[in-house]
Amino acid sequence: MHTDQSHWHKLQRLNVSHHGIALCLLVVQSLRIPLSLYTKAPICSALVTTFIITEAFGHAKSPIRFCVSLQSLIIKAKWYNIFVSHFCHVNEWHLYHNLTGFIRHAVYMEKMIGCKNLIKVLVDLLFRSQLFHLILNNVLYIWTSDEGYANDCYIGISGLVFAINVLSNFSIKGHWEVATPLGTRLHISKSLIAWLDLFLIQFPIPTSSFVGHCAGVLAGLSYKTAYFEKYGPINFNELERLEDTDEQTSSH
Repeated sequence: MHTDQSHWHKLQRLNVSHHGIALCLLVVQSLRIPLSLYTKAPICSALVTTFIITEAFGHAKSPIRFCVSLQSLIIKAKWYNIFVSHFCHVNEWHLYHNLTGFIRHAVYMEKMIGCKNLIKVLVDLLFRSQLFHLILNNVLYIWTSDEGYANDCYIGISGLVFAINVLSNFSIKGHWEVATPLGTRLHISKSLIAWLDLFLIQFPIPTSSFVGHCAGVLAGLSYKTAYFEKYGPINFNELERLEDTDEQTSSH
């Protein structure tokens, strides 16, 4: 996300004028996941709770200070931002979009691979996405000489969400059939959903960082083989079936 001051102030004013709405919507989205599943995903539950409390009561006045960019690391030597940046968001809507995507996939992943393994996966993907973000911006800066790429910020967990999205989508078999004007049908693999999300999200949320999201997709792709070899694909249908079975057993 660029650090242009007028653009930054607009995002901050949006947070003030819509304060509380995004957090309420986030609670609604969270309730779409069975509550019993949260008890079996303590790491995800703790992270979501921490992010919500931080945003509601301890939101940083200038979160841009904690972002990761070529300038903040190389010129200002703010290496601690590599860690702190993940716990800051531009505003409530930034947090809302990140956590809705995180909740949708991560709770199932934690139930499948366990708490300790999830922590390893999350840490790996977080730093992979940051690394790809810096590499992409460095390449674009060298290519275009545009200072905007040197100042382009990585803040929040957008890259992590897109990386997890890649792992989830590659776990889904099959394809979509899309009708073309020529009367033929185009088969699109469901594993390409993350790339479609990358472009489609720019329309409703034009302020989102295309480079940051692309870095997340690349992080997921680079980690995909290692993840599947160790843990296997995420079987959402099987996890939901086991959850329903557990609920029926407990009700009896």
